[in-house]
Amino acid sequence: MYRVKYNNKDYGEFKKLSDALYERDALFFCNFDYDLLVECDLENKYEHMDLPPFPEKRPKGRIKGTKFNKNEREGEILFNHKLKKFYIQKGEEIIGQYDTMTEAFYYKKLLMDNDWDKNILKSHITEKIEVNTVIDSATKYKVELNFCPKCKSRLKIGVKECPSCGINIEEYLYQN
Repeated sequence: MYRVKYNNKDYGEFKKLSDALYERDALFFCNFDYDLLVECDLENKYEHMDLPPFPEKRPKGRIKGTKFNKNEREGEILFNHKLKKFYIQKGEEIIGQYDTMTEAFYYKKLLMDNDWDKNILKSHITEKIEVNTVIDSATKYKVELNFCPKCKSRLKIGVKECPSCGINIEEYLYQN
């Protein structure tokens, strides 16, 4: 059987290769629109043509020598129910304990980018944000905006003026 597929959609199965090639050409000619395909009167140029034999069937399964276990190569993020923390496990080795899955994924990606060198964790200490803290109105907090509060366009960190609408962000926030 010959199958005509385009963008993960099946457009038909055919016993003859010439019919499948004709259907493929007609679909391309009609821009994959069935309404236009009905009215199409394209000539079947493959009908009397000697077509090459179809290659032998591919063996099912993996090709030998390409078996890689993703968990061995990349490690995995697991949850410890007793401690209620996430951890990274690569092989038999357990690396770190993290409060959130996002934090564990960040450190796993950092380790993968540096060939699982654990010394990189000591040099990349990030500021941890406590989620359940009570906000005190008397203290000033460091805020970095990712989007403009007026036009909602993306901002680079540390920019004082929006490149799209041109407002001074600090003045706009203190006025409102």
